[in-house]
Amino acid sequence: MFLRVIILFSLLIAPTITLATESFCGDVQRLRVWAGGNDTYGIWVEYKTNPSQCSGGFYIPHQASNKEFVFSIALAAKMAKERICIQALNHSADIKNRCRINYIMNP
Repeated sequence: MFLRVIILFSLLIAPTITLATESFCGDVQRLRVWAGGNDTYGIWVEYKTNPSQCSGGFYIPHQASNKEFVFSIALAAKMAKERICIQALNHSADIKNRCRINYIMNP
């Protein structure tokens, strides 16, 4: 019985382990914004030096409800020449080596 409980617990927790996040901090080199359409990403943020895991930069999709907030933080950091940190899902580097933004913040 105890073994079954451990197996069940392991199966339930496995998806959360694969959705681990990692934070990357850097200086914003370039912002690209698509006003509309059905492209894959609505905002694309590139650091001066992108991490190897996200060599194409970071993106947030059109359907994201807080796109304007993400863009505002990235643009303000670029204009102020301040660093930002982006938290991205480890497994999300699937669109031309761009990682999907999970969270954005000032360090």
